[in-house]
Amino acid sequence: MQIFTDTKSRVSIVSFDLTASIGVCRSTSGRDASQRPKVALSFMPARRRRRENLYRWLARFPPATVKPSPPAWSAWTSRLLEHVTRGHEPIVVGHSSASALVADLATRLPARGIIVVDGDVPPSRGAAFPVRPALHDFIKGLAEADGMLPIWSRWFTRDMRRMSLVGLDVLAQDAAAFARFESGLPRMHISWFDEAIELADWEHIPAGFIQTSAIYDHATVEAQRRGWPVANLQGTHLHPTLHPAETANAILAMSRQLVYGGK
Repeated sequence: MQIFTDTKSRVSIVSFDLTASIGVCRSTSGRDASQRPKVALSFMPARRRRRENLYRWLARFPPATVKPSPPAWSAWTSRLLEHVTRGHEPIVVGHSSASALVADLATRLPARGIIVVDGDVPPSRGAAFPVRPALHDFIKGLAEADGMLPIWSRWFTRDMRRMSLVGLDVLAQDAAAFARFESGLPRMHISWFDEAIELADWEHIPAGFIQTSAIYDHATVEAQRRGWPVANLQGTHLHPTLHPAETANAILAMSRQLVYGGK
């Protein structure tokens, strides 16, 4: 875990090296260092020429290494709770599939708010799976005889439009950076995606949505239906990697809107 403090906005940005992006943003009016709002984020490493912004806004990532499979989906929230300091009411931030994790985490902390970054809007309560049924059916066709899947970045190699929407085509332009990126992606067994998290009712928690790719047009519609504030960054799914400063600014702005009503 690494921390960067933006003294101007009094926000500390903390990165966790987790496969699913996850975040915690503590919101408080205190002025001393121990009381500054904190945003904990886990995003994938950016291209070398963008590292300066990545270090400044999302903290420096450790060298990527081949990782074992992550914890079971149903156990992941408990693992995250080990990294969160109790006694505060944070704003939790989840990117992609981590949207379900932060919905679960928000009721177990408890949390002051939730921000979903380019992910599905989880059900208000009940079973939440790692991916939508259509994607689950798609990746079943990628599994080898033993049930193992290729690493995530190889799921869409035959679909150039999807590659572009995700941002993998841009990331792949730097071969060395892309190799480092892929070295940190675990291989998963298809059965890992069969588990569900049982969400407690979290509709009472203020929430916001930040869309970065057209993949989640449907999620923006759902967020608007629920009356959430919505921001659209007009990028790709890997916008947090390719444009970390813009993503961080959007998260901070959304955090202020949820806590202070945009003041």
